[in-house]
Amino acid sequence: TPVIMDATVAQIDGYRFVYCLPLADDRMFVEDTYYSDTPGIDHATLGARIDQYAGVHGWVTDAVVGEESGVLPVAMGGDFEAYWRSTGRVAKAGMRAGMFHPTTGYSLPDAVRTATMIAGRRDFGGIALHDATHAMAKATWARRGFYRMLDTMLFKAAEPAERYRVLERFYTLSPRLIGRFYAGQSTMTDKARVLTGKPPVPIGRAVRAILGADLRTGA
Repeated sequence: TPVIMDATVAQIDGYRFVYCLPLADDRMFVEDTYYSDTPGIDHATLGARIDQYAGVHGWVTDAVVGEESGVLPVAMGGDFEAYWRSTGRVAKAGMRAGMFHPTTGYSLPDAVRTATMIAGRRDFGGIALHDATHAMAKATWARRGFYRMLDTMLFKAAEPAERYRVLERFYTLSPRLIGRFYAGQSTMTDKARVLTGKPPVPIGRAVRAILGADLRTGA
């Protein structure tokens, strides 16, 4: 049975969870994910934690078929236009266009939408494609301010060891709301539902974090 998010593991380096996907009777994909303050990866340590996780569940590892690692962005803000200009007046897509979900870091859905948009065009000149992808990326970035605000609350208002409480509450909400959240299509009602109820972080800290104070460093 797939395990989408096992957050019963030790909350090391921020919010941590393990994702497990059985690929066959004798093959398992195990992903150890961290919502960390830094992009650093200690491959040996992370590998040992995955081995430990498998051992706790009674899984015997005969062989490691493949490994990969990576870092995805979690955006709290930024200067969209400056980021876009940094590589010149050329068409962009995916991460380089700033087109990714601010909370999950996923960019594939946006890449597919970009490809569909381009395929429907008639003018494939460099400037025309730049202008088209820029307009799409700018509109997408503007629509996703809500998610960047939530990321700010997660990283600046919550202590690293307590971040799981924010996500713990979120995953008690309706599956449809969660699905729209992952798709970057949250409705106004969804947003209100996410923000109402007993907050997992103190309201005052959350407000100050949104206004720009990193409460964990005093900055």
